Amino acid sequence: MEIKTLAILIPLLPLAGSVLVGAIGLRALRDRSHWLVIAGVAGSLFCAANLYFLVKTELGRGGHTGQQVSETAIADAHHQVGYANLSESFPVYEWISAGKAAWLNVTMRVDPLTMIMLLTVLSVSLMVVIYSVGYMRDHHGHAERGYERFFAFLGLFVFSMCMLVLAGNFLLLYLGWELVGLSSYLLIGFYYQKPSAAAAAKKAFIVNRIGDFGFGLGILLIYLTFGTLDYQGVFDLVERGLTGEGLPLSSERITTIALLLFCGAAGKSAQLPLHVWLPDAMEGPTPVSALIHAATMVTAGVYMVARCSVIFSTSPVAMWIVGSIGAATALFAATIAMTQFDMKRILAYSTLSQLGMMFLALGVGAFDSAMFHLFTHAFFKACLFLGAGSVMHAMAGEIDIRRFSGLRRSLPITYWTFLISGAALAGVPLLAAFWSKDEIIHAALASNMPWLGWIGLATAFLTAFYTFRMIFMAFHNDERLPRGVEHAHESGPWMTVPLVVLAFGAIFAGYFGVTVGFGHGGFLGLFSPHGTFHHYLEPVFAAAGTKAEAGGHVTHASHEGGGHWLMWLSAGLAFYGIWNAWYFYTRRPAIPFAVAMASGSIYRLFYHKYYVDEIYDAVIVRPLRRVGEICHGIDRFVINGILWVVAAVPRAMGFFLRGWQQGAMQGYALGMVIGLVAILWFVLANA
Repeated sequence: MEIKTLAILIPLLPLAGSVLVGAIGLRALRDRSHWLVIAGVAGSLFCAANLYFLVKTELGRGGHTGQQVSETAIADAHHQVGYANLSESFPVYEWISAGKAAWLNVTMRVDPLTMIMLLTVLSVSLMVVIYSVGYMRDHHGHAERGYERFFAFLGLFVFSMCMLVLAGNFLLLYLGWELVGLSSYLLIGFYYQKPSAAAAAKKAFIVNRIGDFGFGLGILLIYLTFGTLDYQGVFDLVERGLTGEGLPLSSERITTIALLLFCGAAGKSAQLPLHVWLPDAMEGPTPVSALIHAATMVTAGVYMVARCSVIFSTSPVAMWIVGSIGAATALFAATIAMTQFDMKRILAYSTLSQLGMMFLALGVGAFDSAMFHLFTHAFFKACLFLGAGSVMHAMAGEIDIRRFSGLRRSLPITYWTFLISGAALAGVPLLAAFWSKDEIIHAALASNMPWLGWIGLATAFLTAFYTFRMIFMAFHNDERLPRGVEHAHESGPWMTVPLVVLAFGAIFAGYFGVTVGFGHGGFLGLFSPHGTFHHYLEPVFAAAGTKAEAGGHVTHASHEGGGHWLMWLSAGLAFYGIWNAWYFYTRRPAIPFAVAMASGSIYRLFYHKYYVDEIYDAVIVRPLRRVGEICHGIDRFVINGILWVVAAVPRAMGFFLRGWQQGAMQGYALGMVIGLVAILWFVLANA
């Protein structure tokens, strides 16, 4: 099957499943509606796998630059060169279906970065859809109310994410971006009868609109600056330092573009200060939490910054801001996760922290390491969320780890998959996150912002501690069940099989980056224009012990030589965090309570999430509501009053004149006589 056909089928198959479920699911399929969406997502994954091997084969042959796949070839000069963010040797396929208007082109782009993201999104999405079949049923196997609607929304979400990833220009990217926001709103608010779920969906939608407003302005500024929204055309002009009119590109303009784009990334990927929607999104069904928090919506911002790495790496200010906000978010969320007791909220703040690590990597120029961590994070975090859903299913909806314990014997599959994924998240050696997390910290320590690396190490220790705090409290110690639950039982195969598959990913996903490679010489190539670094990034990797080769290429030192000390330090911090969690929550459970009481205000600060929601409510929400109430009062009493007065004049005249229209002929005759007399009197008086 040719590239063009596969690229079209990848987004269309989930959309077809979603539309068919919406059209015939309620009447004909009912509790079998899931098969259409499973088939659609599985078909997309099959097409993506075929595309991956085609691209991989081209890489093995040395690749080529700028191959066009189109019925109507467009031979613009900027389409004849390779993608600026990757190495010279890779294939780029673009299918352009619309006309030659610079902003109307519908372009699908297939390159290594697209393929990594597609495989990640579709593989995790397929596991989540399969898991949902068991989760969205009661203990008697009956489908929940809205079962068909739920799977239709899942198919729409996967379609939206595929469109975002496959976009070949900023306009199509923005379309997919907004569709993902709409789909997440529908899924988070699935239980719309619950006020908390409806409020969470509304909060996610509104907060994302704030970031998306900046993102939209950034795209408009790109078009005004470069005269095109095509990725390749924009990146080529940025490399040459020119605008679309051939004028020199100012550093202020490129920094403004980068920061506006980052606004959208901060909203979608829940970075400070637009992070507040993500923990509340837990009000949706657990499969939604896994889908949003693992590999799809929240990683869209990371993918977008990586895709636009030429733009960001040209601006040192933008890189510094991206890295600093990422580091702050990572540490901020990790400290909150230590004090939470709801399993899904702990994992939500863990997601915030790991996303912060990815942005930290982007900020120091390690774009390949950020994508590597995005890839590994998808598997173990999806497994953790789905494991939390399995616990919730067995505990009759209870998920507070203070209300149950000792579940490892009753839920063996859930326990072992949760343990493996938790160890991967903690950075235990040889598991998925160990490889990607160490690359990020190594790049940060070797950059001109080494303090970001030390924040990364502190976050790694806290991650290991809060992850195993949750595991020890929920699965270890004596068995204790919440009120109303007599026996805990393992979930069915619809739920346990995806857990096992994702647990394998939590073990082996890191080896994809180690063997295939995400850096120079690997599948993603080197994130720099045609294999050469911008001036800003050169000292970053020079300090890391990398060496430039002929032709401007750069090779990573990774764990060679001086990098081994970091590997041992990172592993030691992970094991030390795990040991602390074991000691405090299995051997001496009174110590955490005593520490919480002794720390007082610090503990309350962490537990109440730094009071950010309360501050926003007091500083933004309530004043805006008051302004809205004032505007409503002005509209109701002032504007409507003016309109009433204006309308009262003709109403009064009509009321007065209505008395003259009685419908009697003698009255009309009398009126005519009076009028005639008045006219005669007026004429004679002025004669």
